[in-house]
Amino acid sequence: MEQHGGKVPDTHASLLSLPGVGDYTAAAVAAFAFGRRETVVDTNIRRVHARLVSGLALPAPSLTASEMRLAESLMPDDVTLSVRWNASVMELGALVCTARSPKCSDCPVRDSCAWLAAGEPPPTYTPKGQAWHGTDRQLRGAVMAVLRVADSPVAPELFERPQPTSASTPRARPCR
Repeated sequence: MEQHGGKVPDTHASLLSLPGVGDYTAAAVAAFAFGRRETVVDTNIRRVHARLVSGLALPAPSLTASEMRLAESLMPDDVTLSVRWNASVMELGALVCTARSPKCSDCPVRDSCAWLAAGEPPPTYTPKGQAWHGTDRQLRGAVMAVLRVADSPVAPELFERPQPTSASTPRARPCR
């Protein structure tokens, strides 16, 4: 943060220069905290796109280049709308188009859903459970929860650094 004058950088490229920040986190922070047009693709967005457009029950186990291209092509060009789009599709996947118990009857885009039209085919693979406690995913989730409800840029002091535990991964250790 020293190289940025003690402030959180506001562009995808500058966020990537921070230790431990990858593409997803950089895109999410730039979009949700700074209102930038960035393609944010989390597991919920991937699942909505897989079902709605590709007719698949679940996306591939790992993010693919074709998924990124699809996400970029679906996102509105308007900056303000793109930020809302990212948040809306993320919430749709988290609350309605869930992995285990989708609520298709509540879905606002069910009439356009390729997965429903195909008769809700099962997944083409068995998803593995992922570790949660002490992982980067847990930390990102905490950051995203704060950013989602923020009406303006969030002060860095609001974020607590994770405390190391025996379950912490090397990447989730606090900065020194």
